[in-house]
Amino acid sequence: MKKLSITNHSRQEVIAEAVKVLKQGGVIVYPTETAYGLGADFLNSSAVKKVYRIKGRGFEKKLSVLVGSLSMAKKLVGFNRKSLALAGKYWPGPLTLVLPRLDKLETLGARLSSNKLATAIVRKLNRPLTSTSANLSGKPECYSSACVKQQFKARKYQPDLIIDAGRLPRRKVSTVVQAAGDGLKVLRRGKIIV
Repeated sequence: MKKLSITNHSRQEVIAEAVKVLKQGGVIVYPTETAYGLGADFLNSSAVKKVYRIKGRGFEKKLSVLVGSLSMAKKLVGFNRKSLALAGKYWPGPLTLVLPRLDKLETLGARLSSNKLATAIVRKLNRPLTSTSANLSGKPECYSSACVKQQFKARKYQPDLIIDAGRLPRRKVSTVVQAAGDGLKVLRRGKIIV
């Protein structure tokens, strides 16, 4: 696992290196507005499989994605009037909207992060990034790169790059809301009260 620390001077280099790793099908650990996340190019199926293997997570459990803009989200999922209003009010922020995919008969959770580094990586990649916590399945979320290294050090599958943004403040998880017909259904209560 390669580790890069984020500073004001290294920011552009770190973003460029993260995008390079992602374009090669690699998996990164990056900071979000909640905990550290595991990211891969969502449109690269072999990279997504690596995320599942790293986490030790069953393939039946869906992954959410980070998008770089509302227009990027609209290329992946369909919004109803209420979910579009929620995105307009709470994006960027800790709100994941579970919406019908445009290309498949299934749903996808999408979020526009308020973490500027995470969003900069997605925008530079110009593709959605997997958004799942950087921890082993069933273990607690990580708020430091040391925690991430500790959880994955003995694993066969490991992230390719850790972006160390220091210790993240412990915050509530993102709120998860599903568009159901014309309405909305709260699947997980988090920081945002809907």
